[in-house]
Parts: sequence; structure tokens; C-alpha cells
Amino acid sequence: MEPNLSIVVAVKDGSDNVPALLGSLKDRGSETELIFCFAGPVQRIEKSVVEYSFPADTLIPNLWSEGILRARGSRVALTTAQFVPRQDWIDHLRAADLSSWVGIGGAIDNDPAASAMNWAIFFLRYSAFAMPIPAGQTTEIAADNAVYERAAIIEHRDLLEEGFWEPSFHRRFRAAGRKLALDPAMVVVHHGAISGRSFTRQRYLHGRAYGMERAERAGFLRSLLLLLASPVVAPLLLSRVLKRMAARPRYRAQLVRAFPWLLRFTLAWAAGEAAGYASTLLESRSASPTPSRKRI
Repeated sequence: MEPNLSIVVAVKDGSDNVPALLGSLKDRGSETELIFCFAGPVQRIEKSVVEYSFPADTLIPNLWSEGILRARGSRVALTTAQFVPRQDWIDHLRAADLSSWVGIGGAIDNDPAASAMNWAIFFLRYSAFAMPIPAGQTTEIAADNAVYERAAIIEHRDLLEEGFWEPSFHRRFRAAGRKLALDPAMVVVHHGAISGRSFTRQRYLHGRAYGMERAERAGFLRSLLLLLASPVVAPLLLSRVLKRMAARPRYRAQLVRAFPWLLRFTLAWAAGEAAGYASTLLESRSASPTPSRKRI
């Protein structure tokens, strides 16, 4: 029996959360395929789970793309081992109206017992999707809690070869007239299990990938202007988080605790973004191909 839903879980950090994640999916049934893509060796979880191992330096978007390529379901849901879904999560994945929307994303909450560092990660990465969120059409969803029409992703193999970096796919979807939506009842809880050093490096690498992708589209002169404007990136990211959280008073006390870590992580992203612009500019000057984002 072919599955109609494939769930791809990227495991780069947070392997300690895997038992709880599996527990939330225990009633998935044979019509749901569960794929774990590990940055490093597999864990031999259980027979019904498909596991793949990739080099330890593989980024989460690349783990997702590998899982998407191997998925058999017509719809594919994505998350990471940093999250534990609510018990009814899988019901929302199955009920998602992918005839009307190319992708549907949900809300993201944080573990109330999280450290200041993990609150900073939550605010930086997921403040746009922190509870409460409105239902209906949107321009962006977080791939960490989303379900897509697999065929729509596969149409863009040129992007998929570089990893499932969702902003790039969402841009293509919008250009083709395809729409995204939010389901506020589709909830996962962030249980950060990554060190401050590792997340700082991740922010740098993801920022660099973003800078490279943006520079490739912008051309030489605009890329140069973006590089020169890089010092404003960290303040801009911080102000965006503060603005979002101003409308969510339940998080304010944690925001104060997390601020020093937020500053560190936004500076890492800004440095990476600047490096992405710079490397692409240098490549364009030497007329050689831009390096792949798979290993940066």
C-alpha cells in the first residue's frame, strides 16, 4: 500500500527528542510514511521508520531535500528533531486542503522550561509563527511545521538540488500563482537541543546561504550595495523580533532573558549574509561558478 502522506524529519541536533516525537506520531497508520534523515549515523529507531544517513556537516534544508526526493506520498510534511508535535498534528496534516493551497504551515510554541538561549532561538527563528497566528492565506510558512504538495516541490529540481530552502520555493510558488496558508491548530513545540556555539555557526551558514542566493538574483551592483548595507542587518532582525513580540505579551518576560543571546545570533547571521554577498561578488568577478549551498 502506497502512503498518501510522507513525514520527513531532519535530525541534525535534538536526537534526545526523537522518542517524544515518535510518541506523538504513534497512531500514524500504514498510510503515513515516516522518514528520518540524519546528519551523521542513523539511530535504528524502529522497523516502520525509514532512516537515511548523510555526512555530519549536512544542513537541515539539504536533509529535507533528500527526504523529499525519497518520499512516496503525494503530500510531504517537514519538521526537525528540535520539535515535538501535538498529538493531533498528524490529523491536521491529513486534512490539509492541498487542492486549494500548495503548502500549509502551522503555529510554533516553545517549551516553557526552555533556557534563555533556547528562548532566543525560538524568538529569532519562529517569532513570526508564535501563537496566536491567524488562519488563512499568507506569504510565508515555516518548513519546520508544514505540509506541501510534493509534486509542486519536485517541479523545481534546480532549487531542490541546493536543499529545501523554503523562501526560494515560496517565491517560485507565488510567481506561478500558487498560494500558502496557515492553520493555527497545527502546532509543534520547540524543544531546543543545540549548543550556543552550534547555533551560532548554523546562523552564520544559513545567513551566508541567504546572502549567496540573494546576490545571485540581484546582479553585481545591487549585490555590492547589499554588502555595504550589511551593518544594518542585525539591528533590523532584532527590531523585527521585538515588533512581533509586542503583540504577544505572554512572551515578553522571556524576551528580556533571551536578549543577550538574540544579539549574538543576529550578529552571526549578519556576518554570514555579508560573507555570502562578498563571495558571490568575487565569483562573478572571476567568472567562475558560484559554489553550491550544500556545503558552506
